[in-house]
Amino acid sequence: MRTTGRTAKPLAYAYPLEDQEPAAGFAARLAALNGRSLWHFLRDMSIPPRALDKGVAATVRAVAVLGRADPEALSRYTPVPKDTGFYSVAGETIGRLSVSRTYFRFCARCALEDMERYDGPPASRPWLRLEWTLSHFRSCGKHKILLSAVQPVRRPFAPFDFSGTMHELLSNLPQLREDASAADASPFQNWLQDRLRGVRSTANWLDDMPLYAAAAFCEALGISSLHEPKVRTASLSTNDWAAAADEGYRVASAGEESVKVLLGRLNEAQSSTRGFWGPRDTYGYAYGLLQKTVGDPAYGKLRDAVRRFALETMPIEPGTDVLGETAGQRQVHTVRTASRDSGMHALTIRRLFKRMGVEGAEDQSGLMDHRVLVKSEEIHRVVSELRDAITAPQVEKLLGVPRLHLKELVARGYLHALAGTGSRRNAKRRFSKADVERLRVRFFEDAREVEKPALRQLDVVGTRRAATCSIPDLLEMIFSGKLHWKGRLAGRHDYMALLLDADEVTALVRSRETRAGLTKQEAETFIPGAHGDAVCALIRSGHLRTEEEFNPEARRMTTVVTRASAEAFRSSFVTLGELCQESGLHHKKVRLLLRIAAIEAVLDPESFGTFFYCRDDVRRAVAADPAFWAYEKSTAQKKAKAVRNGHQRVSPATPAPGAA
Repeated sequence: MRTTGRTAKPLAYAYPLEDQEPAAGFAARLAALNGRSLWHFLRDMSIPPRALDKGVAATVRAVAVLGRADPEALSRYTPVPKDTGFYSVAGETIGRLSVSRTYFRFCARCALEDMERYDGPPASRPWLRLEWTLSHFRSCGKHKILLSAVQPVRRPFAPFDFSGTMHELLSNLPQLREDASAADASPFQNWLQDRLRGVRSTANWLDDMPLYAAAAFCEALGISSLHEPKVRTASLSTNDWAAAADEGYRVASAGEESVKVLLGRLNEAQSSTRGFWGPRDTYGYAYGLLQKTVGDPAYGKLRDAVRRFALETMPIEPGTDVLGETAGQRQVHTVRTASRDSGMHALTIRRLFKRMGVEGAEDQSGLMDHRVLVKSEEIHRVVSELRDAITAPQVEKLLGVPRLHLKELVARGYLHALAGTGSRRNAKRRFSKADVERLRVRFFEDAREVEKPALRQLDVVGTRRAATCSIPDLLEMIFSGKLHWKGRLAGRHDYMALLLDADEVTALVRSRETRAGLTKQEAETFIPGAHGDAVCALIRSGHLRTEEEFNPEARRMTTVVTRASAEAFRSSFVTLGELCQESGLHHKKVRLLLRIAAIEAVLDPESFGTFFYCRDDVRRAVAADPAFWAYEKSTAQKKAKAVRNGHQRVSPATPAPGAA
């Protein structure tokens, strides 16, 4: 190459090129070593300052020749602007604003170590590290301190004179070293250094991305993780940005699932807020970065990951632009959106969500309607069905079915209320029109069209009366296929147009088995001394078991006490009333004799309404003393007093201790 008409030759005085030293810093140090400022040195060597500032390859090679340095090594760590508005350095693409050309940061301790390491003019000894010119580096990895920022004097279209600036700072370096704030080791900066040295890892989710996109996303994600969504980034300190970069790198480098965990935490933080809920207000600075770079394919997989999670976890309206793509079918509902889309009251939807086990749907949860989230295909189906659902009165009118018959159709599962509506007492049921029409088809399955019915071919209501049949039994016959004949009045398709053979239905009713269980009244008789309240308490406590059984007298299913459970209970327990009948004594006398024998009620009398004793205990006591039920007032009272005073149990027929 040529400068001022002659081939450039190495200078007599030059320092060796340091690792990751850019061309502008190497040229400034070379100039200071030879007693010149950078501006005069470049003029003397006929090197255009603008070309050095932009890292033009020929200019960098000229500087390398002058300083006896390896041109390839010098070029590798010299930032070169690209046509796309980025810089290329060390094989990586760096953002335009990430390369500092008007200022730099430096470590005072590194500079002082350089002073001790080299000979020559003091200002020429410190050398410029590439990381001091990249805005992503905020601390010295070697000395664990924050870097000091310097604003050098700079000529237009020329690189700043690093050595000239250091000449002004030499006297302050010891003080700057003492004043520097401590900083923790930075995994984010270590990763940046690995990328600049060409080291990548398949385990790092960020290492298949351009460096400028990955580094910016780490910082933005850390800001979103550590600060409020609407934080003013201009108010953040260098320490804040450093902590955010490390936090964002920790999350993002672990992969998409790790990012989703963080985004889920940000979602939870929105649960107590009011107003509109969108991804920008939830994910904060990170989402803003992805919005600004929506046209850059380098951020593609980041946008896709955040977009997918937002659509899967937020009530985003269909048609909303989410990071460059239009949201399609809704994936998440809230109480408010489900209420609006279905036409049902928000309180009804909230109760529906609660029955479905949705966390936060309870009234006492404190979550507002637009913060109770449901992500479920079932919810979408239910909301869609509820939109066109009809109420029970409308079903009665549409099918022509009496109200009592409709209640039994629902209770027996022949017609299902949508989404559990109506599961609460007095709740307003809603039904799908499609389900109602399917039920109509089932009514008339295999039915013959009849112009004029015979005398005993009656409608459902008439058949029930003629056969003395319950509605559940009649419906069971209609839908189970037990009937050999069904008819339909010509020209009609309502419930009352269904015709049945009353004689056939009567025969089926009378062929039912006889009842085997006990009604509550029969259970009272079966267990002597157990009145109605006691039987109910025994059923509630599980001592007596019940089941549904057909009652041929009532022509319907009734709840009965199983005979097996009643017999088992009577064999284990005896009531005070039964013992009174057996002994012929007043209940107070029976209780006194039982207390003397240390026999107490085994079931709480207040809860069960009567006294129940262990039958085996009473049987053993009577077998041991044939005169157990012999009652003499004074003797019994003395024995009872002795028992109360702590004496041994005394047989009621033997004299009490100390009695004459």
